[in-house]
Amino acid sequence: MSHHIGLNREINQLKQLLVRTAKEHKYNFGHPHVLEISQQLDRLIVKVMRYTR
Repeated sequence: MSHHIGLNREINQLKQLLVRTAKEHKYNFGHPHVLEISQQLDRLIVKVMRYTR
């Protein structure tokens, strides 16, 4: 269970980073930094989804 909580915390931190980074790059969602963070977030979300099945 604590692993799940840690993943959720990491997801929330990445969400905040994604919002800040997207804003810094004028919401250019194709910018490499924005894409990189978005992909990291996607991987964590998939991990949580697999964990909760």
